[in-house]
Amino acid sequence: MKRDEVKEKYKILIADDEQVVRDVFSRFLSQEGYEIFPVGNGNEALDRIAEDNFDLLLLDLNMPVMSGMEVIAKVNETGKDLIMIVITGYASVDTAKEAIRQGCFDYITKPFDIEEVKLIIERAFYTRRLREDKKNLEEQLRIAERLASLSQMGAGVAHEVNTILTSIKLFLEMLKDKPEHNRKQAKKTKLMLDEIERGEELIHRFLNFTKPPESEFNRTDINQVIRRSLAFCEARLKKENIQIALSLDESAPGILCDAHKIEEVFLNIFSNSIDAMAGGGRLTIKSEAKSGKMIIGIQDTGLGISPENLKEIYNPFFTTKAHGTGLGLAIVHRIIQEHKGLITITSQEKHGTLVCFELPIAAPRSLPATVQEAIKAQGG
Repeated sequence: MKRDEVKEKYKILIADDEQVVRDVFSRFLSQEGYEIFPVGNGNEALDRIAEDNFDLLLLDLNMPVMSGMEVIAKVNETGKDLIMIVITGYASVDTAKEAIRQGCFDYITKPFDIEEVKLIIERAFYTRRLREDKKNLEEQLRIAERLASLSQMGAGVAHEVNTILTSIKLFLEMLKDKPEHNRKQAKKTKLMLDEIERGEELIHRFLNFTKPPESEFNRTDINQVIRRSLAFCEARLKKENIQIALSLDESAPGILCDAHKIEEVFLNIFSNSIDAMAGGGRLTIKSEAKSGKMIIGIQDTGLGISPENLKEIYNPFFTTKAHGTGLGLAIVHRIIQEHKGLITITSQEKHGTLVCFELPIAAPRSLPATVQEAIKAQGG
């Protein structure tokens, strides 16, 4: 993703009663790739904020109808994540400093240097991205700690349950082979055996989750893994009339990963997207090498996930599917974490889901020494 493409996502609301100031900011910031919305007073600004989501508010403190400080107070009441930068004259610098104490990011004094304004806005967005990254990392850590605790407790229980299922299965197998076992009884026995096998498979998946096999890191073309995973899903995609849009960075270098586990990540995510788009839709997959990382985005046009369910998606055994195990995304999270990557999932009901994850291109520093040595031997 290019730098200018990132900027185009940002929407800036400019609130200033001077037409010339609005025009200057609008023209300059539009050229920088931002989406600009100018208004002439505080009331108009609040109306626009109420009906739309903006990333940044560029606000004149000295306006008729409603002062900038009043606007700041009302914006704070909304609880929206809106960066605020105030514009003031030299005589009102103390007011501007008070605005910062009220939550504004910075202030600009008139007459202003447009290049300085550009730098302040870029710094504001950079600071917000750092804050969001920190929040994501903290969330990843919280999930990892919860999963580790569950794994330790659940592994012992799973082994015990598996032993019981094995005993019942052996008894039913012997019962099935008895001559006096009629057709009706045999049918019931088979149904019970099928259910036991389903339980064994669930336990097997859980044990693999709690004690996964050791990863084998090799230099891998991630685009090939994407295409191979899509090939496995080809029949389901065709059956559900789902269109594929690929935008892969063919110039990207290979990354050090366990190709089989990363393939499992893609298969789980693709399967969820297909389930969400029963009856047709579009699956968009993008890859890009950037800043030492491979960034993968998978967007579907499916049913989306409710805010309540979005909070639970990484929890083992949480599922909204009639026949789901609830382990898919928990396994995805563990694999991405094992590769020292980062995963984020955003969704809106009836508007689809976006899964985005980052994987380091070079060997993660915290890999075991034996793995590091193996990579070094391969010339990685």
